[in-house]
Amino acid sequence: MHFKVEVQDDLTASDMKEMIKQFAKKDHTQMGAFVCCVLSHGEKGIVLGVDGKEVEIRELTMPIAECRTLASKPKLFFIQACQGSEAQNGVWTADSLENATEGEEYDADAYNPASRFIPIEADMLIGMATVEHYQSFRHTREGSIYIQELCNQLEILCPRREDILSILKKVNHEVSMRILSGHKQMPEPRYTLTKKLVLPMD
Repeated sequence: MHFKVEVQDDLTASDMKEMIKQFAKKDHTQMGAFVCCVLSHGEKGIVLGVDGKEVEIRELTMPIAECRTLASKPKLFFIQACQGSEAQNGVWTADSLENATEGEEYDADAYNPASRFIPIEADMLIGMATVEHYQSFRHTREGSIYIQELCNQLEILCPRREDILSILKKVNHEVSMRILSGHKQMPEPRYTLTKKLVLPMD
């Protein structure tokens, strides 16, 4: 997908905040999009550093939202962390309906934003592993259910030029259909994207 990948392991809470601040200070003029994946423990609205201290998710997203050289460009966060201690149960239903999203497309590596006055938090996407108040699950060998399904659907659907919201709907569907130690998990994408985002594979 032409992303420059940087991996940071086992960060303390202060390290997480400092890493994001330093990244936001860089010049990203030549970059077409930003993606950050956070895999940790958490509670409602927060993730934890390896030192057990809390970081508000907003403390990670706002420095990137305020970065001028990322303005008008897609900024995606995927958060694999519990958002509470409750285990989510299921409810039986007779059928299901999936909605499609239509709109203008743009490629991450070809998007050329015009100079204009826009809201700071425009063009953001935060993919949460679970809705607030509930736990997220991981397989003891394969790891995070949400991240594994996200990677799986990106591999399948990006070559078909599916947009990111359609991909996340598929992730929502697949994760929600699983029974995890007798419980359920419902991922939640939150977004202010202003156009369709297609992540090119070539």
